[in-house]
Amino acid sequence: MSTAPQPSYAAEERTDPHDERAALALPLTARERRIVAALAAAAMPQGEVLEGGGEITVKRFERWLDGANEFQMRMIKGLLWAGELASVPITGRPLSTLPREKAIAFLEDWAESRLHLGRALLRAILSPIKVAHFDDAGQFARVACPSFHPKSLRLAEPARWTQQVTDGRAVEEDLELECEVVVVGTGAGGAACAYELASRGRAVLLIEEGDLHRRDSLIGRSQPMVKKLYRDQGLTIALGNLSAPVFAGRAVGGSTIVNSGTCYRATDRVFKRWRDELGLSISAESMDPYYARVESMLRVERAKMELTGGVGRVIARGADALQIKHHQPLLRNAPDCDGQGTCAFGCPTGAKRSTDVSYVPEALLRGAQLVTAARVDGIDVVGGRARGVRGALGSGKRFRIKADAVVIAGGALMTPLVLQKVCANSEYLGKNLSIHPATRVMALFDETIDMARGIPQGYTIEDWADEGIMFEGGSTPLDVTALGVPWAGRKFTRFMDQYRHIATFGLMIEDTSRGEVRPGMRGSPLITYNMNRADADKMTKAIAKLCEVFLAAGARRVAPFLPGMQEVSSMRDVARLREMTLSPGDLDVTAYHPLGTARIGTDPRTSVCGPDFETHEVAGLYVADGSAVPTALGVNPQLTIMALALQAAEIIDARLR
Repeated sequence: MSTAPQPSYAAEERTDPHDERAALALPLTARERRIVAALAAAAMPQGEVLEGGGEITVKRFERWLDGANEFQMRMIKGLLWAGELASVPITGRPLSTLPREKAIAFLEDWAESRLHLGRALLRAILSPIKVAHFDDAGQFARVACPSFHPKSLRLAEPARWTQQVTDGRAVEEDLELECEVVVVGTGAGGAACAYELASRGRAVLLIEEGDLHRRDSLIGRSQPMVKKLYRDQGLTIALGNLSAPVFAGRAVGGSTIVNSGTCYRATDRVFKRWRDELGLSISAESMDPYYARVESMLRVERAKMELTGGVGRVIARGADALQIKHHQPLLRNAPDCDGQGTCAFGCPTGAKRSTDVSYVPEALLRGAQLVTAARVDGIDVVGGRARGVRGALGSGKRFRIKADAVVIAGGALMTPLVLQKVCANSEYLGKNLSIHPATRVMALFDETIDMARGIPQGYTIEDWADEGIMFEGGSTPLDVTALGVPWAGRKFTRFMDQYRHIATFGLMIEDTSRGEVRPGMRGSPLITYNMNRADADKMTKAIAKLCEVFLAAGARRVAPFLPGMQEVSSMRDVARLREMTLSPGDLDVTAYHPLGTARIGTDPRTSVCGPDFETHEVAGLYVADGSAVPTALGVNPQLTIMALALQAAEIIDARLR
């Protein structure tokens, strides 16, 4: 494999032309600044502990906007004006001109509207303002939340393997490279596949659209890290009969750098469905050696109970009171975790064995090379066979890579976009999207919970796993907690003032609903997803059960944040909740595990790749990421993606011989 000119370490603070970012595209006008101040003051009045919104929020909001491109700015400005004018039909005046108390009352009523689209619009308007307002050291200090400035491990990356990295932002001429296998993506699938191929002596070149981040640059503060580590600054949303943010990483490590480190094997129940419905000869037994190798690399073990914090304590207490059998600290890939609670924003100590500290370095130590800030925009096909990729570097220069085999591992959101031109006849490309819909319930206790300390996802209840319901959760910092509370006005402030007594716990379901990924604006994915009745009922059941656990643990108030059931305070309320027929739009859904958009299968009419992970349309073109996973797994997918990627690497290596 030819070497790239003068490898260098990622220069993280330079402008990324892929996002077309400027210092601030379309800055806020004076009127728009007044709108932000008015919305912040009405949505977050001064509390007893926390600082209220207002003019101070405007500066934080503009800091949050820094780096937004023109399209994002137009969208945000449109939302601000929607908030400004929404009060006119009711009060006859724009929101920024209303007396403070009337503005507060208007937003309080709007936040608890029974209309899904109305609530969804208000959340879209207020979410970035809330995030910006709480992204402040003073706010964190008011509730003694230390994760604003976590401890980091300085210069953890050894020069031995970082010399194998070429920063695409620093390249001053077009790159022409050759290798045996080019792997596009460094997340769970791409990194594991590259490691296995490099271990077998193959000349491997990894391509990553994002940057390689040093340990000492992972500063814990959520919003700066969201801009660095998340695709589209965390603004990717699935649209349909609900509005669900779908979070994905964009950095060396992919989504593993921003996940919570949870590690589960898929069950044979899932593999049986693959065999029966798709003809795939995969079982728990056949997967066992691959899972074992992944678990060894990631050093998977159960979280320490003390690191699950106050949330783990009360969930365990409630589960015991209800005689729930299977609850415990969950399996994670962070054996040296010290509980700083910043997993979703990059682990500052390197304790979490995301692929940027496990599979990628090990692949590079075995001779692979990595080019960062490199976005693939085409696949070269010669005589029906993939022969390389091409694209743009962060410096504005172009690259072209010749290869004997091409592995696409951009994740379930981006892989369909990369494949769209060469697999244009595949009816299933981009379809079959599952997202593991997730939500949360919050509870207020008399005792101190202190979510400022603890693993974001450290404890689990598994009794309903066979029904496709998993309960997983832990601690969330102040700003993330504020984002999860959909209320506005004094109700919001009174609740958030008690941050140290709040416990949050999450749940997700194995969805039977499916969505689709299409090309969107500026190379971003456009996601549509409609939840079916069965999945909505399953989520309702799970929410009710979690409310029951909190009440059994002694919670004073429990908040599922549902229309007509914002809070529950008794088992009678829980019984009423179980009987409710909630629409998908009533559920506050987020998603972290997109899967299935280029799935493997035996029938080209219902799959994109064969059981060998090679696309049906193009020889020598393989998929090794979450998009290849045929169905929802019901558990966190990174172990399964990695295990399947190891199998794909074995097949590729055998064919290259």
